Amino acid sequence: MRRIAQETINRVLEEADIFDVISQYVDLKKRGRNYFGLSPFRSETKPSFSVAPEKNMWYDFGSGQGGNAVQFLIEYEKISFSEAIRSLAEKYNIEIIEVGDKEQSNLYDKLYEIHNLAFVFFKNNLSNKSGKKAKDYLMTRKFDDSIIEKFGIGYAKDSWDHLYKELNEKFDENIIEKSGLFSNSKKGRIDRFRNRIIFPFYSLSGKVIAFSGRSLSDSDDVKYLNSPETLLFQKSKTFFGSYQTLPEIRKHNYVLLVEGQTDFLRLYEKGFKNVLATSGTAFSSKHAEALNKYTNRVILCYDSDNAGINAAIRTGYILMQNGFEVRIIDLGQDLDPDDYFKLKESDNNSFKSLIKNAVHPINFIINKKNILEKGASDKSKFVNECIEEIKLVKDVIIRNDLIKRLSNEMGVVESEILDRFENIKVKRVFKDNKSNESDESGNHYNSKADRAQIEIIKLLIHNHSYAPNLDMSLFDNKLCYNIVKTIKDNVGKYNNVAQLIELVGESPEERNLVASLAIDIPEKSNEEIILSDCVKTLEDIKLKKEISSIRNQIRIMEENDKEMDNDLLRKLESLQKKVL
Repeated sequence: MRRIAQETINRVLEEADIFDVISQYVDLKKRGRNYFGLSPFRSETKPSFSVAPEKNMWYDFGSGQGGNAVQFLIEYEKISFSEAIRSLAEKYNIEIIEVGDKEQSNLYDKLYEIHNLAFVFFKNNLSNKSGKKAKDYLMTRKFDDSIIEKFGIGYAKDSWDHLYKELNEKFDENIIEKSGLFSNSKKGRIDRFRNRIIFPFYSLSGKVIAFSGRSLSDSDDVKYLNSPETLLFQKSKTFFGSYQTLPEIRKHNYVLLVEGQTDFLRLYEKGFKNVLATSGTAFSSKHAEALNKYTNRVILCYDSDNAGINAAIRTGYILMQNGFEVRIIDLGQDLDPDDYFKLKESDNNSFKSLIKNAVHPINFIINKKNILEKGASDKSKFVNECIEEIKLVKDVIIRNDLIKRLSNEMGVVESEILDRFENIKVKRVFKDNKSNESDESGNHYNSKADRAQIEIIKLLIHNHSYAPNLDMSLFDNKLCYNIVKTIKDNVGKYNNVAQLIELVGESPEERNLVASLAIDIPEKSNEEIILSDCVKTLEDIKLKKEISSIRNQIRIMEENDKEMDNDLLRKLESLQKKVL
């Protein structure tokens, strides 16, 4: 795939105004040289998020994150590096120069293009006479035109190949095949979506990447049909409506999770805009991992029929096992969220009350499954089933809370729950996609050597002219070594901290350390003194390690009655003089 040329990246990092970019998302107020505001990544009451226009960078003191304008967009919008660069290049009218595999890049471009043309095609269908049936359906569901327009709802005609005939000559067979918009049959290539209301899925940058179709035929066995997985669309990581609602989710710091598009649209229309839909796809740990980028609090608002209740229970467990705070709304009377607002007595205030009174998953299960009314054997079986799920919870605090809750609600002493917890074997294995490898770089800089290396990095960030003369063997902290080496290798190749942050590699810890150190500007008059002291400290530490090593060699020779190495003794004497 084509990649963006370094010269384009450098231009973006030079020309992008960090204050201009971030002030669109954060209310910033000047304090001294820098600007401060409430963190866009955490809930807080006192501003700890800093923007330094002179250095073209930001730093969040609460979380320890920091970076340039590109990294801000990546963290806030949850988009890729390439998307962030392209977004800023477009904003500042910077021509994008690309290098690499044109054929692969063209494939992605063509897939986006074919989805966009299909999107326009479906929307036009809804607007013309052929879309009357679809429009009548939406009218009976009482969806406002503004909602239909905002989410780009369309219509696929009741035809085998209406879309295929429209797009066939515009794209080659490879694109047609990989788009997921068509199927193969005895009749040849046919449209995947036929006689359906069409709901588009968007990427977080606003591009159409897939569709979901709601059948308009009562005889159709498949009520909702989604695009298959493609290069653009991953079902297990994509929610319907995320492009439009993520800012509201961040604002409220919780999400209302529903099962389908019509439920999503109804809640959005009623003003509950911090909502997402799984769109008929079973909730998985991958969904939880994707959702955790935006919030760790979820209120499930699933259908209240048996299927919906069971889905809510499964989803609740998965979310808790992934560290989420979870509550479940009970709509009652076999209602779904869309049906709920059709009731005369239902309004926004009554739904707000449901949100406020949403219950913990354990309480929900006990209530909906009538556990307390069952016999002792069924109660015991339920407790064991609960413990199996609780054992998959990684967070110790959440796990202990669940044990206490299960004990209280079931009237079983906590020690009995704990005994069972130790003895019951888990039938499923919870897969943690995160790396279990230890962080070799280290987060703590408590030693004298680490502190000296940190001080040198702080000096180099603001004055890289000292870098060429530094002895890299003095840096034994891997993270510090990587940063110093990057600065040394790139002297004269970057013009500001924003560009340096991009050069330090893919490690977030390296970027965050550079950002944190860049906030403080050392006094110019003391730079050489500080550098000299720090280098002397590191040289002494290195010498002492060599001395210790030689002494150890001498000790081993003495213990084994070997003839003493005079060269070794002379080297030891010479090193000891240097330390003194």
